[in-house]
Parts: sequence; structure tokens; C-alpha cells
Amino acid sequence: MPLLEDALVNDLKPALLIGNGINRYGGSQDASWEGLLKKLSGQQGLSLTEDEMREMSNTEFFDILDLSRPLEEKVSLQKTFCDLMTDWRPSAHHAKIVAWAKAKRAPIITVNFDENLSRSVDAKFIRSNAGFTDYYPWSSYFSDQAIDTPRNSFAIWHAHGMMRYRRSIRLGLTHYMGAVQRARHWVYSGNGLRRSAKDQTSTWRGADTWLDILFHSPLLIFGFGFGKDENFFRWLFLERARFHRMDESLRQPAWFIDVENASNKHRRPFFERLGMQFVTVPTYSDIYDASFWNTSST
Repeated sequence: MPLLEDALVNDLKPALLIGNGINRYGGSQDASWEGLLKKLSGQQGLSLTEDEMREMSNTEFFDILDLSRPLEEKVSLQKTFCDLMTDWRPSAHHAKIVAWAKAKRAPIITVNFDENLSRSVDAKFIRSNAGFTDYYPWSSYFSDQAIDTPRNSFAIWHAHGMMRYRRSIRLGLTHYMGAVQRARHWVYSGNGLRRSAKDQTSTWRGADTWLDILFHSPLLIFGFGFGKDENFFRWLFLERARFHRMDESLRQPAWFIDVENASNKHRRPFFERLGMQFVTVPTYSDIYDASFWNTSST
């Protein structure tokens, strides 16, 4: 069974795509989306059985919670959700992994809302100026300096929104569909991704966002259960494969790192059909404490 350091081609500098597993590693059940949603449901007096919970995605559950709130409620459920994460702090493995990316000048995309990754290395927040919206702050990032080219620079990008902009948080199915609608226009419009691939002199709408990294960079993906909640990224991975199919010179490798006997192994055919490698390691420590992240030799 391969280790993380055996999975990648030598000297490759992949972008990291990180899920909430990095927060849950070490036994913190409080850091699960399921746990936070259960707290919200308890606060609102909405009770579901375990069977009902299993049949419902977290995104659907969030929308049902939102619909159950009184119309006169002024505080958004997104803000209430974020308030439950205010005490989260980074651990040693956060700092180790982000330090690797910083040393390699490799980008990080995370679907997490918290700032554990940026806090672990004291990265500063850099807000984009052109076309900024707190609903979709896709051009804003955390780094040690301002950057020009996302795919070739160290920065931490929040694909599903960030705590400091509560309206940016993508939690419900409605939120995810909105993100797909926005990104789809950028991919297929007259000045979109697909047109820029045909005309190498043009710049596409998402060139200054994390989407440019996802489509153009090698990806190392970990920390995901990748269950039925991940509507947005399932669609993005499909579009990434279609984009690469246009021209083989555009193709970049990707590795989805899983743990032996993890519940998401049934996703292997999806990733492999899209040309990604599905790599299984023995334990979670072989991801988060792997010698791969040592920067002393970089």
C-alpha cells in the first residue's frame, strides 16, 4: 500500500485541495459539519431520527433548518453556523502542511470556512479590489504577500466562503446551485475558460480566482468524505475533465487521497473515470503527519 510520498511524481508541486478532515484529525468531533448542524437543529427545536438524517444530505438539512426559522428572525443561519466555529484553532499538522505549501509556493484551496490554515502560519488576508462581492469573494485570499498568478503562487483560497464574510458561506443546496450558476457562466461565456483555452492570448473571467488553480494545476486532494453533499465540486471535477479533453496539453494530474476502509471508497470509479488517481493509505496519520510535509529538505 503506497504512502503519500510515493503517490506523486518527483519534484511535482501540486496545489492542495483540502476538506474538513484536516480539522477533524486528532479526534475533534466538534469540528464536523454534522455536529454543527445537529447543534443548530437543537437550538431550533427541529428533531430528526438517525434514519432521517442518513437519508438527507447536510446541504438539504441546512435548507430545511433555514426554512423552519421564523420569518422575522434577523440573524442569518449562516452567521449562527459560523459563530459555532469561533473557538476553533489550528493544530501542529495545520502548520506543517501549510508550511510545506509556503516553502513550495504552492496554492491551497479549502472548502472550510474557518481560518485555521491561515492562522497556522500567520498569513494575512488580501482582499481583491476589482469586482469584489462578499457573496462570492473568490478573488480574495490569505498569503504572505500579494500575488499575480494564482496557479503559481502560495495563497489560501476559500472555495465555499469564509467566516469573515458570513453571506459567502455555502451550506445549503440553494447556495451550491448558486455557485454552480455563477461558475458555469465563467466557464462557458464568450470570455470564459473554454474560449481562453482556444485563444491563448485571452484571459478568462476566473483567472484571478481559485477556479484558475482548479482547472490548470496538478491537485492533491484530501480531507474529503466526498459524499452526497459535494454537488459543487462534483460538477467542477466533471468540467475540469471536459476542459482537459479539449486539448491534451491542458491536462494536469490529480490524486484523491483516501484511507483504507474509509466510507468513501465507493467514489473510486468517479475519480478514476475522470483521469484522477485514487490513492489509499493505511491511516489518517499517513496523511496529516506524513514525512512528505517535512520542509527541511525543500
